[in-house]
Amino acid sequence: MVRRKLPVVLDRDEASLLLKQPSKRYPTGIRNKAIMSLMLNCGLRLSEVTNLKPGAINLTKGLLRVINGKGGKDRDLVIPVYTVELLERWRLIRLKSDYLFSTLDGKKLSERYVQQMVKRYAKKAGITKNISPHTLRHSYATEFYRSTKDIETLRQILGHTDISTTTIYITLANIEVEKAMKSFNGFI
Repeated sequence: MVRRKLPVVLDRDEASLLLKQPSKRYPTGIRNKAIMSLMLNCGLRLSEVTNLKPGAINLTKGLLRVINGKGGKDRDLVIPVYTVELLERWRLIRLKSDYLFSTLDGKKLSERYVQQMVKRYAKKAGITKNISPHTLRHSYATEFYRSTKDIETLRQILGHTDISTTTIYITLANIEVEKAMKSFNGFI
């Protein structure tokens, strides 16, 4: 049996530190914070966030439709209130563009830019783990499973066809190990 290396994930404190890095005083800071918040709070893939169209988001209802995710599957996601507020701020200042997240002159953001941006903010936050945009997706999935223990719903949220792809988050969440350690009272 070949063992896969477990992906890197951020804990809640690290995720919070990462989201504090972009300055909301600048349009790019608001945009970058909204991008990372969507990835951390909705589990979006890098390509899904860079290809996101303005019409795919309903801020009034707090809903996001991922169109043609990996494997051509569409899925609907709930956007947390904090992220909706960031997206509303970005919507007010963004230039007209075919993409929700664009450069300051309205062009599509490159995936490479987002990769470098996440690494830059992680370094600024003092996070020593080697993280990437996909780390944000892994972090979302791990925290979702840790909170709900619902692997089937997580599979649907992430857009996985095969449940075996999603089960890695059971290992990452370490649910059984945590329970066993918490139930052990130690020696007197």
